[in-house]
Amino acid sequence: MKGKRKWLLCPLIVVALLLCAIPAYADMPTLPHAFYGTLTIAGSPAAVGTVVTAEVDEVQCGSITTTVAGQYGGSGAFDEKLTVTGEIETGAAISFFVNDAPVGDTYDYAFSPGAVTEHNMVVSEDLEPPVVDITPLSPDPTNDNTPTFTGTAIDTLSNIASVEYQVGTGSWRVWVMATAADGAFDSPSESYTFTIPALADGGYTVYVRATDAASPPNTTAEENHASDSFTIDTAAPTVVSTFPASGETGVAVDTVVTATFSERMDETTITTGSFTLDGVAGSVSYDFGTYTATFTPDAHLTEGTTYTATLTTAVTDAASNAIGAEYSWSFTTTGDDTTPPTVSSTSPVADATDVAVGSNITATFSEAMDESTITTGSFTVAGVSGSVSYNSVTYTATFNPASNLAYETIYTASLSTAITDAAGNPLASTYSWSFTTEDDPGVIPGDANGDGVVDILDVTKTERIIVMLDAETPGADANEDGVVDILDVTKIERIIALLD
Repeated sequence: MKGKRKWLLCPLIVVALLLCAIPAYADMPTLPHAFYGTLTIAGSPAAVGTVVTAEVDEVQCGSITTTVAGQYGGSGAFDEKLTVTGEIETGAAISFFVNDAPVGDTYDYAFSPGAVTEHNMVVSEDLEPPVVDITPLSPDPTNDNTPTFTGTAIDTLSNIASVEYQVGTGSWRVWVMATAADGAFDSPSESYTFTIPALADGGYTVYVRATDAASPPNTTAEENHASDSFTIDTAAPTVVSTFPASGETGVAVDTVVTATFSERMDETTITTGSFTLDGVAGSVSYDFGTYTATFTPDAHLTEGTTYTATLTTAVTDAASNAIGAEYSWSFTTTGDDTTPPTVSSTSPVADATDVAVGSNITATFSEAMDESTITTGSFTVAGVSGSVSYNSVTYTATFNPASNLAYETIYTASLSTAITDAAGNPLASTYSWSFTTEDDPGVIPGDANGDGVVDILDVTKTERIIVMLDAETPGADANEDGVVDILDVTKIERIIALLD
């Protein structure tokens, strides 16, 4: 009897233990439903990196990224799978998405906790939204207020439903369909071209997007949009200021003439042909930073003369808009100059020593001079013959000695009151200064002209001495026999030929 009781007691203990465990099992989470299978998009295996997701009641509850083309997950026990998990009721509809685009109701599947299901998906349409690019065909800035744009839709054009654009100065505008009238599609090159309707002058941004039947447009974000900024400029440039001003008098003769424009100009159109000063040769330049064109005369203007500067309609802005009409203005140079000119510098300077015997003598004046008054009669060096010239740009007169100066000699240069400025005002008084030449380096046999070298010039000098056309010099006695004769010419020639 006791044995039977023990046997009956065992089942009761087991039932009691099971009843105690029931609440613990009720709190356990729902088992997941795992999926794997093949994935084909538009007849081709889905690319590696394609994202497959699952949703239940519009809540994402699983995701996997393909690592093998045409397949998501694997059938092996340890292969990764698309695991649908969460507080989901058995039989709930699972919706699948590929790259965030819905696959469709055809592929909805009932949730079964703990199940592992091979679910092969075939997507017949292209789920990738077309990506667009854009290039403005018109220049920037442009004087055409109907700019044309072109771009490439990275998709087959047979799939593209539309190309749309919007244009504005800041915030997004309403999308406008690019129709056949705008240029529409160019199928052979899989590109689109369209022309924006006429716009007012100003800066704009154009945005473009393409859509296809499987991909409704994203109207809020800039994903899959292309954009470009451009400027419409149809206004003619104007001249805002000139120098000298129109009608100005008393203008200095060394003035450069300038014109400042209202906007950036095309430098290539501003030339000596389109920016002129009547009767004056010169050069033309343009400054991008200040929009200023400058005419620089080759020489000083004439005193008391009226000049007219002209800009022709060949001058255009950067958008090729020409100035509205030829622009001219006049001014008059000073004619009331009664101030005598002065000598601002000399070379050699006054009281200079050790001056090279081959030097020229120069004098620079304080203003433009009358070149005709600077002659060998008004600019002299005592005891020296030579020629005189004048540089109208630097106001410098130059005395060029006919031969080298003598060594260790004091020379005095003079400028007489016959010299006048461009207005006819003479020097207030004769201007003179002195200088001393360098020491004699010694007699070089054969150096007949004393320039420190023996060359063909010394042959000529010696021949002139022999026929008594020049005075005898120590260096002319090349063979040092006490007389200058034909033997010295032969000696010099041998020295030149490095035979002596």
